[in-house]
Amino acid sequence: MSTLLSIGEFSRLTHVSVKALRHYHDLDLLSPARIDPGSGYRFYATAQAPTAQLIRRFRDLDMPLDQVKVVLTATDPTVRDEVIANHLRSMERQLEQTKTAVASLRRLLEGGGSPAPDIAFRTFASASALLISARVAMGAETGVWLRDTFADLHRELGSDTDLRGGPDGAIYSAEFFESHIGEVTAFIPLNATAGRVGELLPGGRMAVAVHKGSITELDRTYAALGSFVAEQGLSSQTRTVIRENYLVSPLDTENGHGLVTEVCWPVLSTQGEDES
Repeated sequence: MSTLLSIGEFSRLTHVSVKALRHYHDLDLLSPARIDPGSGYRFYATAQAPTAQLIRRFRDLDMPLDQVKVVLTATDPTVRDEVIANHLRSMERQLEQTKTAVASLRRLLEGGGSPAPDIAFRTFASASALLISARVAMGAETGVWLRDTFADLHRELGSDTDLRGGPDGAIYSAEFFESHIGEVTAFIPLNATAGRVGELLPGGRMAVAVHKGSITELDRTYAALGSFVAEQGLSSQTRTVIRENYLVSPLDTENGHGLVTEVCWPVLSTQGEDES
């Protein structure tokens, strides 16, 4: 029979803090072997040390506690292994994103990077489209929301390629950039001659730049394009919404460097501009 230890003794034995042990108890992740009915003191068995250390290892790998609980309580090894494998894949993606961000920072510090993008003017006609809007936080949540939303839109569109009137795209509200949370609209344009009716996708006159590569450096294309619009005196008086067209999207390639994104910045209509 295992010896019982106070929560402090068990903390020193396992290198798991008392605060964390109490939290794990509240979540029913690691419950004490005994709770004194009079004092409420928690006591842990020495046989529970490996479980505490296992939790600590998973937390060192930033695995969420709900996933840790699934791993510890799974009776099916396949379920347990899939949770672990999914988390490791997530960590690998984060590592790749970190490497990309470091490389981008180095290029900025060294004054290098991609040349200024070519900028063209284009008028987008209002069109029928399948679209879904939601209030989304900037960052990782945006990528997850776009992935799931485009999956839904693709299912709604079906396999008839004649229905599609252009590439997947998204419209970002001014609030999305200013507050890092705001309305985002994902859309698939519909072919006007195909007979399918959707909701109205607004058009307008826009300055367009093509960004090739990781979204980590997309802000540089935004800066170049936005600066051009401002310096040419073409900025709209209204709060600008930005449109992105995904010519090569994450659904088309697993290589982030192979992405191709059109950034479309609304501008005032002027005379003498060439169509792209």
